[in-house]
Amino acid sequence: MTTMSLTEATLLQAELHKLECHFTWKLKKEELDLTDLLNRLEQHADFNLGEKAGLAQTYNSLGYVKHLLGSSQDALGYLQKCVELTKESRLDDCDKWLIVPYGNLAWLQYQLKCFSELLGEKAWAYFKFSRKYYNQAKECFEKVLELEHMNAEWNCGYAFVLHRTETQCPSVRTINQLRQAIDTNPDNDELKALLAVRLGEA
Repeated sequence: MTTMSLTEATLLQAELHKLECHFTWKLKKEELDLTDLLNRLEQHADFNLGEKAGLAQTYNSLGYVKHLLGSSQDALGYLQKCVELTKESRLDDCDKWLIVPYGNLAWLQYQLKCFSELLGEKAWAYFKFSRKYYNQAKECFEKVLELEHMNAEWNCGYAFVLHRTETQCPSVRTINQLRQAIDTNPDNDELKALLAVRLGEA
C-alpha cells in the first residue's frame, strides 16, 4: 500500500504552488550566492537578538537558504524558531505574519516527504466529522501506521475507529488494536475502558 497516490501527490503540489512563500517566489539556487547570503543572514541574526520581529523574518529566510544548501533539519529548526518568535512579537496580528512561515514549513515537509502527519490529520478529520467517513478514516490510519507503527496518536485513532466500525463480538482485530494503543498510550483511561468493554463482550 503506497503512502500517497500519484493523484493525491499531484493535487497536494498544486495546492502548495498557491502559497505565498520563498518556495514559490522563484528564488533560484543557481542565481544566488548562497555562501554570501548565508553569511549576511547569520550576521543579521546576530545583530537582531533584541528585536524578535526582525529576527523572526531573518530565521524565515535562513530556513529557506539552509534548505537550498541541503541542510533540511537546520531549515526546519529555523522555520520553527521563526514561528515561535512571530507569535511572541506580533501578539495582535500574528496570523497574517505567519502566512509565509507556514507556507515554507508546508513546502519543507513536502520536500522531506513527511506525509505521515498529513495522513494522520486526514484520518482524524474523517473520524471526527461524521460516522459516514469512518471507512476513510480507517484507511488513512492504516496507511499512517505503516509509516509510524508505534506512534501513540495514530494507534489511538485507529483503535477508536475500529471500535466504532467493527461491532461484531468478539472482534479480535479491535481487541488487539486496543491493546496496541494502550501500549503506546499507557495513561489513556478511555482506551482501557473500551478494552474492558470488548473483553466483557467476548
